Amino acid sequence: MTTKEDLKQEIDKLDGNCLDLVLRLLQQFPHQQQSKHDPLSCSRPINYPDAETSGGLAFTDIEDAAVFGKQLRSSAWQRSHHG
Repeated sequence: MTTKEDLKQEIDKLDGNCLDLVLRLLQQFPHQQQSKHDPLSCSRPINYPDAETSGGLAFTDIEDAAVFGKQLRSSAWQRSHHG
């Protein structure tokens, strides 16, 4: 039985002028029905820095971000009402 890897190897050997034809040929065949796509299945993990970066603040958890946001709102309110 031919595997997908076998096909990929043959495609790699093809002359570039044939690729459009091969693509159109492959598109004519039935494709697997994808079940509900999980958007997280193709995502990669995010590496958060542990400290401030040169470009600005980096928060290690949501609580730090929430506290900082509350401080910003409080400061803005004080400036607008006491300034």
